[in-house]
Amino acid sequence: MLGYLTDRRKRRDRWWRYHVLKDAYIQDSATFRPEPEALARLSKAFRRLGYPLTESLRDFWRELLDVSAAHCPELAAGASKRVEACADSLDLSLLPVSGWLDLFRFCIGLGLFQPATTLRDKALLRMIQDASSPGASLSELTMACYASLELGEPHRVAEWLGRMESSGCSAQRCSQARWFSALMSGANEGDIDGLVWGSSLADPEFGHLIRGRRIAMVGPVASEVESGPHIDGYDVVVKFGYRGGERGRDPRFQGKRIDVSYYNNAQAETLAGADFSPVFSELRWGVCHNRKGCSFFRPAPDNLRQLTSLQWLLPDTHLNAGPNALLDLLRFRPSAIHVFNTDLMLSSGRFAGYREKGNEETDYTRSFIKAHDPVLQYRIMHRLWSNGFIKGDARFEYVMTLGLEGYLAELQKAYGAVNRALF
Repeated sequence: MLGYLTDRRKRRDRWWRYHVLKDAYIQDSATFRPEPEALARLSKAFRRLGYPLTESLRDFWRELLDVSAAHCPELAAGASKRVEACADSLDLSLLPVSGWLDLFRFCIGLGLFQPATTLRDKALLRMIQDASSPGASLSELTMACYASLELGEPHRVAEWLGRMESSGCSAQRCSQARWFSALMSGANEGDIDGLVWGSSLADPEFGHLIRGRRIAMVGPVASEVESGPHIDGYDVVVKFGYRGGERGRDPRFQGKRIDVSYYNNAQAETLAGADFSPVFSELRWGVCHNRKGCSFFRPAPDNLRQLTSLQWLLPDTHLNAGPNALLDLLRFRPSAIHVFNTDLMLSSGRFAGYREKGNEETDYTRSFIKAHDPVLQYRIMHRLWSNGFIKGDARFEYVMTLGLEGYLAELQKAYGAVNRALF
């Protein structure tokens, strides 16, 4: 009984849920027997997660085990397609939204990116199905609103927003969702300066810097293209995690200028732990992703602001630094945004000094599972690009022209089960 209650508390943690499936899979793939021992472990895992287990889900598990049963260092030809076909055949009603997302993350961990995306799309459709009932909760309506946004169904978005308002969603959030919907549909109208639904008192002054300006947004990917002088010619130069000195200011590849720097919580905490005054004296603005990041700075500099996050609208995930910054900048209607040194994590390398000493390597697969859904990041960035709100250097343009399927194939080459064993 105690174990059951403990598991109920843990179920809110997506990383814990992932490890429940992973541990069962590792044991099963080490001593694979189709019946009944392997399926007993699966049954136990599903009980811990609180999900029903059907024969078709058992068949899907068998397919995954069959892929890894040979313990070959290289994924067999057609193996991913077989898993994808099996995933596609699963009925939408078998699992709740969280269950489909858990299987999505689990397949990311296995290195099977395209089957994972098929499962994720089941989650989006289940969100819409759940919200279609008359008694749908506000959280269900919110998930359906995002799902319709991603699937390119603006008429459904308007329907969900109307029901969200009737269910008590705040006017600020509804206004923000309408703006995001317009952006994803190719328009940038409505609250054009972003002030109506913003939460930062510094928004008007920041907006004055951005509005009508040409913005260079420079990512942390190491580059061999000498774009520095071109970057320095933009009206405003935006970078990430700047902590002072010459890091991120290579005049040949990154440009010397930094006008605005965005900080995630880890970067904010590191910077705030030292004398941050000289850094903010070099910047026109520092921007944190949330209240926690801003809270590290005491006293807070006058040129520090917090962006208004869209996380409340997203399906159990977080935006990466790049999409977060782009959406924040687009609120204030710049004349153009050009993206440099960014390839949506297809390259794991970062410029020297971007990370703290001892943290030079990042496990991106872990990041995909625990926090940053790569499909969501790509679909949002691609929509902004295809709608003409952003463009980029040759590397960024190449990644955008791949489309989702091509991007997933490249992602699988970089992190997936192509030239390595599963787990």
